[in-house]
Amino acid sequence: MLFARFKAIYTHKFASAYSTTDEVKLAKREWAIALKGFQEPLLAYAVERTKEVHSWPPTIADFLKLINTAYKAYGLVDPRSAYLEACACRTDPLQYKWSHPAVFFAGSEVGWYKIKSEEERISWPLFEQSYLKVVDRVIAGERLVVPKVIMIENQQPLAVKDLASKIAKVLSVDEAQIAPLLYYTQKTYGSGVRNRYRDISQKKLLEMGYTEKLPE
Repeated sequence: MLFARFKAIYTHKFASAYSTTDEVKLAKREWAIALKGFQEPLLAYAVERTKEVHSWPPTIADFLKLINTAYKAYGLVDPRSAYLEACACRTDPLQYKWSHPAVFFAGSEVGWYKIKSEEERISWPLFEQSYLKVVDRVIAGERLVVPKVIMIENQQPLAVKDLASKIAKVLSVDEAQIAPLLYYTQKTYGSGVRNRYRDISQKKLLEMGYTEKLPE
């Protein structure tokens, strides 16, 4: 798709860059390696920006720079910046004012203890993979909100922090890893959205070994 767009945009300029079939195959392989993991909306945005700033077909390095501007278009930071932010704020993630909730959710999925204790060569690939999945959700239109300490449920105060602490203790995991799974408590009580998010969280917790029912 990308090469077809470039060919249509740059016509003979693009054709002159790859004069043989073998050169095209080799170039496509290199581009595929460089762009692996990037979502189509980010690539499409970068192509549109390419038309504005490059009169000749861009290099891979040029295109990667434009992808970084695409993250900004969605209010996100690039994966590496997100990782550094998660590392800097890993000690108290629920209290930190994140550049975007996507950073918090990616860090929670990896596990804040793992980010704190593991070497970068281990934690960075895990975080990058998780962050790109969360970015997919943001691009798809999902609105992420970092869980607050106290929520309201059934007209009675529900201490989400206490519940997260209880579940974390049972599963022997970091509390911040559980907090995103209680995101459903921010939705209107009795609503379909709340019930749907609760069901998803219940399933994930069951997979982790937690068998108790979450509060409605």
